[in-house]
Amino acid sequence: MKSSGWKDLKRFYSLETSQKFLYQQYEKRNIHDANQQAYKNCERFIYFLKHGHTFYEQAAIAPLELKPILLFYGMAQLLKACLLTVDPHYPSQTSVLAHGVTSRKRKKQHYRFSEDEVKIQRNGLCMHVLKHLFHLNGLEDERFTMIHLLSKIPEMSHILDFQKQPSALVKVEKANGMMIQDHIPLLYNMSAERFIEYFEFHTSWKLRQRAAKKLTFDVSLEENPALATHLHYDLEMDQWYIPSTRDSFLGIPEIISHYLLMYNLSMIARYETEWWYELLSQYISDDYVMIERYMEIAEEKFPAYIMMLLEEKTKKTSSVWN
Repeated sequence: MKSSGWKDLKRFYSLETSQKFLYQQYEKRNIHDANQQAYKNCERFIYFLKHGHTFYEQAAIAPLELKPILLFYGMAQLLKACLLTVDPHYPSQTSVLAHGVTSRKRKKQHYRFSEDEVKIQRNGLCMHVLKHLFHLNGLEDERFTMIHLLSKIPEMSHILDFQKQPSALVKVEKANGMMIQDHIPLLYNMSAERFIEYFEFHTSWKLRQRAAKKLTFDVSLEENPALATHLHYDLEMDQWYIPSTRDSFLGIPEIISHYLLMYNLSMIARYETEWWYELLSQYISDDYVMIERYMEIAEEKFPAYIMMLLEEKTKKTSSVWN
């Protein structure tokens, strides 16, 4: 499952390849003049990818103080490239050009990043991505705290465990489907029967087998962590997770979690200069360790997930794990 991110994304750095790829995407969606639209957009598609790559290259050599700004704009460019695969007319109106996220006003004293929150706006890039790439609706005005977003990124678990943050994920096993140990329904305060019913209702999963100590589900599109909203993947450890409780479900894919987190960090780096430099130079709170580790993860994981998202689009049919 591991992806090399930028190395794989460079496959698209060819007008011929990108035009064929976009044509296939538009044909699948019965878009009028698919060939003409693919020809029109293939250069833009490459430029979005390359511009995102340039931001990430600069972030790799930039001081920590500037990284969030560069990484956020890099993420935005990659998402725009993905949007072109489903929306050949993007941007068809100026309202989708905004970031589509707001952060609350900060209190100057006793501010903690982990307790801060962001809100998804009704218009802008974020909502456009949710609707067109992930077919998710009803998230307008939804608020997310930073700690809830961070806790759904499996690579953050060691830092959060060390800081005594509540665990939001629990391991599951990928083997002939997705195997869930029999103690996990207890974490949901459910019987095994209710847990099966709950997961089948809220996901595309279907129970394959119920054994003495495990439940095995067939998993279709959710095998791709770039698409999943309730299945989480540790890219470094090659390990799968699900939310540890019902309250741990966020209802958004991890790509959006990264976009929301980095948006807020970039705003802090731009407009909360005093707090930002105190944090980075004086190590004033646990936020420093959390933020530094998160940016390290995002540099590798976001481009890899973008590639997984594009790879999913090259599949002719939706596969089910066997």
